[in-house]
This record gives sequence, structure tokens and C-alpha cells, in this order.
Amino acid sequence: MKIELIPAMDTTRLSECLKVRNAVFTQERKVPVEIEVDEQDIPDGDCEHFLIKQDGEPVGACRCMHTESGIRLQRFCVLKECRGQGMGKAALVKLEEYYSRRGQSGFKMELDSKFEACGFYEACGYHRESEVFMEAGVPHVKMGKEIKWKVN
Repeated sequence: MKIELIPAMDTTRLSECLKVRNAVFTQERKVPVEIEVDEQDIPDGDCEHFLIKQDGEPVGACRCMHTESGIRLQRFCVLKECRGQGMGKAALVKLEEYYSRRGQSGFKMELDSKFEACGFYEACGYHRESEVFMEAGVPHVKMGKEIKWKVN
């Protein structure tokens, strides 16, 4: 699977990320836009945004926040028509490599997964770290993965 993980450091790329997120979260999953888009959705905020592309076309997006223990993955999504092709798993591997290359070796990737997506994250090496809880009216579970890659 050949995908690109592109840091969205300007308003144009961030706009592309938000368009993908809108398609997945707001239109498909009916998450109210006032919950889905927040104060972290700015180019120079506390979060790093990423656009996922295949063959030059946007297929997914995510944002990441630095925490005391590592990186918190948020708003990770792949367009419905692109799911089941390995793009999500390939994007997670690229994110882990990205942060490892930036000196983040020996860190933890954390996220709040929709309960229905737990199997996907478990197949990518993530582990459940909580009981089911509700967020935006949807069942979720906290998940994490220790990243131990060493980059020379």
C-alpha cells in the first residue's frame, strides 16, 4: 500500500484535512460539526494535522497532540470508499515512523477509539486501556501502543 502522510502546516492543507473529516464524521457518522471541529483545528495550534493521500488524492486525515507520555491520536479517519484496503494501517505505521524519526522513540501512541473500530486498532498492535465510555453519544474505549523503535 503506497500512501503519503503529509503534514498540514498551512491553511490550504488543513482545509483538505477538514474536508475529509467533514465527510467522515459530520456527513457519514452524523457527529455535530460544533463537536467535530474545535479550537485545535488551526495551523499553528497545539495539534499537528496530517493529510493522508493515495495517488495524489486525499483519502484520510488525522491530528496528533503531544502529551507527557507521547502522542495522542485524534480525529483519525479514512473515507468510506477507501476503507478495507490497508490505508488506515499504512497511515498508522507512517505516523509511528514520523514521530520516531523526530526523536520520539520509546513513546506511547494513545487514542479514544470508537468501540466499533477496536478490532482495527488491535490488529495494528494497540491495546484496550479502559472500559467502554460515551463520547459525543458514541461508545468509545481508550487504547494505546508502546512504540519502541530506535532510529539512528
